[in-house]
Amino acid sequence: MTKRKNNNYKFWHSPIALGILFLILIFFGYKIIDLIQREKETSSIKEMTLDEINILKEKESYLSGEILKLETDEGKEEIIRDKYPVVKEGEKMVIIVDEEMKNGSLLDGESSHGFWNWFEGIFKNKKRN
Repeated sequence: MTKRKNNNYKFWHSPIALGILFLILIFFGYKIIDLIQREKETSSIKEMTLDEINILKEKESYLSGEILKLETDEGKEEIIRDKYPVVKEGEKMVIIVDEEMKNGSLLDGESSHGFWNWFEGIFKNKKRN
């Protein structure tokens, strides 16, 4: 029996067996490093997803508030007044006109940009002076 123990001892301490064990150790070490990297990627993706969920929850609460606001008469009135130039009975509307529109440069459909409009503007200003 001592011979058999001696042979097992020699096999496990031989360079071939130690080389195989070293390769197995390197293989498992590589897999552990790969698992750690995947865990880091997964946790960063999880954080980004949680941030997106929080942003969507904030948007949902804001939009729910806007919907509730639109269900009231004041909310409907505000939206209509923003989109269309309307007034209630008894109210008056004031229209403010820009100076350029008052002078007629934009009322005639002319563009206020361009070389020819600038050139004509020089002579129009000189005629007024």
